[in-house]
Amino acid sequence: MGKAEDRPVYQCMYRLTMLILDARDKFPKGYRYEFGTELMMSAIRCCELIRYANSSLPRRVEYLNEFLVKFDTLKLLLRVCRDRKLINIQTTADIIEMVTSVEKQILGWRNFTASQEEKAASVKPGSCSSR
Repeated sequence: MGKAEDRPVYQCMYRLTMLILDARDKFPKGYRYEFGTELMMSAIRCCELIRYANSSLPRRVEYLNEFLVKFDTLKLLLRVCRDRKLINIQTTADIIEMVTSVEKQILGWRNFTASQEEKAASVKPGSCSSR
């Protein structure tokens, strides 16, 4: 199994985290610490969940589902940032592009893994068809 850091989805999520950290530094003081920290911690947790999913095949779907829940929270926080004009237009566009890419990759990874698990479950050990 390859390293999580080599996966395109991890690299994209890491770049998104860096964008969030850069944007957080420009937040007004009233938002920077509590709100900005929650945003940053949600992004870091998403990176952790990708690492966990990459390293645990038996629990991969579980970790990817947990990622999607945490990622929804991250998207909500980013939407609030956009609506409160805490992030400039160009950064918002970059973030939206990365959010879309990460979500698409995670859904594909989860769906592929779930289909593989279903196939493995349908093939019962010791059952051979003889003709």
